[in-house]
Amino acid sequence: MRVFVISNPVAGKRFQQGLRLPDWITSDAQQVMHRETEYQGHGESLAKEACQQGFDTIIAAGGDGTIHEILNGVLDSQSTEVRMAIMPMGTANDYAYSLAQRPRPRERFTQRVDIGALDCNGQRRYFANVAGIGFPGRVAELARGMKRLPARLRYTLAILRCMGASYRTDPVRIDAQEPKSYLMISAAIGLREGSYPLTPHAKLDDGLFDLLLVGALRRRDIVRYFPRMIRGDIPTSDPRITTDRKSKIEIESAARIPLHLDGEDPWRALRPAALGQEFRLVLSVIPKAIVMELCEKEGLER
Repeated sequence: MRVFVISNPVAGKRFQQGLRLPDWITSDAQQVMHRETEYQGHGESLAKEACQQGFDTIIAAGGDGTIHEILNGVLDSQSTEVRMAIMPMGTANDYAYSLAQRPRPRERFTQRVDIGALDCNGQRRYFANVAGIGFPGRVAELARGMKRLPARLRYTLAILRCMGASYRTDPVRIDAQEPKSYLMISAAIGLREGSYPLTPHAKLDDGLFDLLLVGALRRRDIVRYFPRMIRGDIPTSDPRITTDRKSKIEIESAARIPLHLDGEDPWRALRPAALGQEFRLVLSVIPKAIVMELCEKEGLER
């Protein structure tokens, strides 16, 4: 096993004691290299380089954003035999939380997981956990500026801020149906988004998104439903809130809508051609696209 560790030194607080790999990694590895990310997007380029140099195991030591960058680097390299491992050191660790819910197999690096793909104007970005459109995109944008706060607190503060003057719904056409106003659309592979269990029945390897579609709720509806939703109790008795399971969803709008992939801004990585006025996205699941392992459960929020 040739191991390349990519760590984000500003993710969480655990790096104050230095990076310590689990014994089962160091004892089995023929070679271990470690690089820290130095700027946004650096994890993606480091992962590509590691794949090109023949490393077969890439460890992401950080949070959901670090995982997101490294995943895109690995998949863009088209190195089909490279596997990933996660050391959860972020503030939310949403994807690591979902990995921790799987039964541990007898042998490590034997479980493959699904990956999401966003296609827009001929360009593609991958995501491990969730794509959030509309309200989640606005919340994620604000939450990115509060990295030092605990995940649940910063996402709650961001939600409260988004309930102000910027609160809005967006007219969206899904899968060529009639346009409808939506507050939010989440296409999830994992269980949590922004530390909240919004898709509590999702599975990492079933080839399907768990979709949460929220129509034109009013502010007072959000206040009323919020205590239930943070426990994973989605109020689907309200006809404006629906769930579904699909392997692909197409979203169209007359104007671009805020969105996030794994909490990150996908437009930063896409070329300007994808930033036109027309908003058309295709989200699809790539079944069992990569082997993914959780190194440890330490530090995961419950």
